[in-house]
Amino acid sequence: MITDERRQREAVRAHAHLRRYVLPNEKVIVATRHHWALLLEPIATTAAAFLLIGTIVMSTPVDVRSTVAWLWVAWFVVAGRLAWKWLEWRYEWFVATDKRLLLLYGLVVHKVAMMPMKKVTDMGYSRSPTGQVLGYGRFDMESAGQDQALRTIRFVPRPDSTYRTLCDTLFTPGGPRLDDDDDLGGGPTRPPDAGPGGPTVVPGRETSEGPRPTTQPIAVQPSNPAPRPPEARPSDGAHPVTWKPTGASYDHPRSDGAIVPDPFL
Repeated sequence: MITDERRQREAVRAHAHLRRYVLPNEKVIVATRHHWALLLEPIATTAAAFLLIGTIVMSTPVDVRSTVAWLWVAWFVVAGRLAWKWLEWRYEWFVATDKRLLLLYGLVVHKVAMMPMKKVTDMGYSRSPTGQVLGYGRFDMESAGQDQALRTIRFVPRPDSTYRTLCDTLFTPGGPRLDDDDDLGGGPTRPPDAGPGGPTVVPGRETSEGPRPTTQPIAVQPSNPAPRPPEARPSDGAHPVTWKPTGASYDHPRSDGAIVPDPFL
């Protein structure tokens, strides 16, 4: 049984112009020409011109039929247009890989329209009544950029399976996503060390803003001093000593017996 993935790989190998644009490390997901319904208009125009000119020639008298026969030159022009459209149809390809979307077209001047998969934000899918009968669809790509070269893809054959394949590649977990360095909004980016609540400061490491300045701690005296411990109480007959909490100095009596007043008490 030939799977769709194998069919896509064989299509790329069989056409030199596809191998020219598909990278070796890309996985081909979809590789198809446009639906043959793209040729309906030139086919119908050529057939209508043939019937019209043939009717005119056959209804003309035999003696002047040779003069009217020059109308077949106009039909050959219309038939040449059909041949040109067919050659263009043979060359146009829609290719989707795991990294980008490609549209190859142009018979004389080769052109390639490309859109990265990670830029596709939404994809519209529609089928006209004629497309439902003949089996083709239309894809409209919504991108994160302003204006992309590849926006609309018409006459896609096997549209239902192609749509499921593209959605499975674009919008499943692990598929193409925007890179961290892509700034689509044009605004400033958050520095690497900035979290939801601001930059994370780790001791001993400088942040992107540089080292933070340090200040000398200032001791603040409490408004209510702690009670004096028993061992700090003066003995009988000793001069009174004003006690201070740990870290403060004691006021010793002077030689005249006066006590230095404590400004904090």
